[in-house]
Amino acid sequence: MKPSYLAITLLTLALTSPWTIAAEQVDKSAQLAPGSKLDIRIQRGEVKVQGWDKAEVAIKGTLDELSQGLVFAQDGGSFVIEDKLPRSYSSHDEKGSELQIYLPTKVIVKMKGISANYALNGINGEVTTGIISGDVDSDALRGELTIKTVSGNINARNNSGNIRLETVSGDIHDEGSSGTVSYQLVSGDLTADSQATKVAADLVSGSAELQLQQVDSLSLRSVSGDLKVMLKSLDTKAQLDSVNSDIDLVFDVMPDAEFNINGGPGGKIFNALTDAKPVTTKYMRSEILKFQTGSGKADVNITTISGDINIKKH
Repeated sequence: MKPSYLAITLLTLALTSPWTIAAEQVDKSAQLAPGSKLDIRIQRGEVKVQGWDKAEVAIKGTLDELSQGLVFAQDGGSFVIEDKLPRSYSSHDEKGSELQIYLPTKVIVKMKGISANYALNGINGEVTTGIISGDVDSDALRGELTIKTVSGNINARNNSGNIRLETVSGDIHDEGSSGTVSYQLVSGDLTADSQATKVAADLVSGSAELQLQQVDSLSLRSVSGDLKVMLKSLDTKAQLDSVNSDIDLVFDVMPDAEFNINGGPGGKIFNALTDAKPVTTKYMRSEILKFQTGSGKADVNITTISGDINIKKH
């Protein structure tokens, strides 16, 4: 007997209706020794990655509604976790992954995403992220840390080690970092309250406000964005450079340093640390100022083009 037209129509609607699409639930685990390499590739959605005290890796949650299956296996020298998607799709179709991944505390892990937000916690080792569009939150990470997103914000808390935080279109907020830290931003603002001893920042079209403690070396560069630095003490050297940007350097106590400040074309120098006054060069008509506090233990070099330089004690 031939199927009726109505039956064929109903079957077609049932197979093609978006309400019939159900994201797959996953709950898997595998043995994984501490110090192993992992590649995590989640193209879109929300991903939480947590370190734990087990010699295994586990994943729980919901795959992308467009998922073609989960890869959860050793592949050569790395353990791979990937929610595989079609080669082409609309970024607005259906819902992305919602996953919690648990891994040994000490690992070498790389994470990639296209439109995904990552939240990382309690990992010790080598951590690298490469996100196209998404935020990265990191908490209590230790080791070699490279956190990068092209279009997204970075929120970092209580991380330690050799830390690199980079975003092209987004803000960076860093709280409680220690060790060595570097920031790189384009079209975004930086706020940091750090205990790092070596600090570097490179900004374009964004401002920075840093609260620093006992710093050995400090290197800051800004184009079209103001720099405000509050510094408890400086042991060795500081280099601050700006273009179309103001620089405010505020010490908690009187520093023990030798200062070499160049106001450059269109720049102004305001010194509230000592009675030393800037002088104007004969030909360039730019202000320069050199003075020393204490024994001159540290070196402070500051230059600007079209910006004000303010030096003072809190």
